[in-house]
Amino acid sequence: MSLKAAVETMVSTMQDPTGPQSCGLKFWYAVGRFERQMMKHSDKDNLTGSRRFIESYPDVMRATIAFLTKKQPNADHISMLQHLQKCRCDTTDRETYNISHSTTACYDPRVFLADEGMFLYTAIAFLIDRLVDILDNMTPGKFRKTRRHSDPATSRDSEQPWPHGLKDLLPHGLAVSVYGLDLWAADKGRGHLFLRLAGAIARFYPAFGVEIMSKGPFFCLGLLRPALHLSTAADAYDQRPSWWKPSDSDPRFGVPLLYVLNFISVLSSCDTRSYVAMMGSPCARQTLLSILLRGIFILTLPEMTPHFSQEFTDMSLIMAVINRKPQDVRALPKKLTDLTGECLKALRFAHQGGCFNYQCLPTSGVVRDRQCARCDLIRYCGKKCQTEAWRDQWFPHKAVCDKIKFFRETLGPKIWGCVVTPTPLFTVIDFKRVCRQMKIDMKLVKEVGVHIICIQSSQIYYRTINHS
Repeated sequence: MSLKAAVETMVSTMQDPTGPQSCGLKFWYAVGRFERQMMKHSDKDNLTGSRRFIESYPDVMRATIAFLTKKQPNADHISMLQHLQKCRCDTTDRETYNISHSTTACYDPRVFLADEGMFLYTAIAFLIDRLVDILDNMTPGKFRKTRRHSDPATSRDSEQPWPHGLKDLLPHGLAVSVYGLDLWAADKGRGHLFLRLAGAIARFYPAFGVEIMSKGPFFCLGLLRPALHLSTAADAYDQRPSWWKPSDSDPRFGVPLLYVLNFISVLSSCDTRSYVAMMGSPCARQTLLSILLRGIFILTLPEMTPHFSQEFTDMSLIMAVINRKPQDVRALPKKLTDLTGECLKALRFAHQGGCFNYQCLPTSGVVRDRQCARCDLIRYCGKKCQTEAWRDQWFPHKAVCDKIKFFRETLGPKIWGCVVTPTPLFTVIDFKRVCRQMKIDMKLVKEVGVHIICIQSSQIYYRTINHS
């Protein structure tokens, strides 16, 4: 299958998934061909090449986001999936059939071979990853700039980068898109993949997260879907085989846990008042409390603690809000175990943006892009917050600013970019190896990481008590 044919198959299938020419198996092979071409542009030390390749096909991204956010009755959604899962292609011309069903399929450890609809969900998982890659590399709230054409009469919207506006990001509109995505998130075995996408959209465009929470605690995407996938992950742990070992990359436990908790964390950063109202509701207590207690019990087991210390903290943070006991948050940094891993997560958290004056009560939807000019990492929503944070009594930024600057300059731009950008291609092991090779004092790294973690915890505490 040629790359051009693969792209055309992907786009046409997602634009008309119930049409006579749509085939999930052919779609799977087309995505595999696209993935193979992308891999030719990738470099394990630099994601720029593969991301540029993805960004050069904005029509694929537009078709994907429109496909995954389309609102329709649940019966129609199920019918669509059943239609795609059955190959109806003409087999009389074997040569033509074989070209469009060539052995270039994509595989994903998060989707099991024995699962129903494996090929469809594997293809979708790949495309979700590409949407997340693009959104995570963008400044929250700042859309792509449209290209200027010398001849406006010949320019096409399909040639513009994705997303270049709200309509481009959510073609069905803000209110409708949350319902469309919820249809996919309802899948018990793969729904957590769509919570990851919802989190990426909300991180880039906080109003999306606010829209989810504004539907009330009984809207499934806000509480019921996360509870479902946390419960499914806990069930997988209970049914684990004898040879199972804890890992945050385990597709039945670690991955769903990470995606769900990250989604909830993003919602908390979109609008504190809406988040506290949702999590403080009786529905949240009834829906989430029992599974959180179950999850915390699992994560406190000796063999689990080294691998899931951040997830333990995240669950404890959620429980503190549900129980309206924000004071429980203040002891959390003392419970961290793998400080190096937590420091890497803290650096990435800071890079994603958000005002780091913990006494700031932000307005929803504000783009917080004022960066400290010296350390080039910590952000503030304005000069006032930056000044207050610099001389804060408990967590003054001046105590770590020069240390962050030294750390960043020692690593250099390329490695620093890998450190602060969430990517499975640069893990905690890689982080430790780089620090060791460059003879960086890990005490300095841990001091910076713990400083950020303490601000994050204090920020949740402060905002909770001031919005309750």
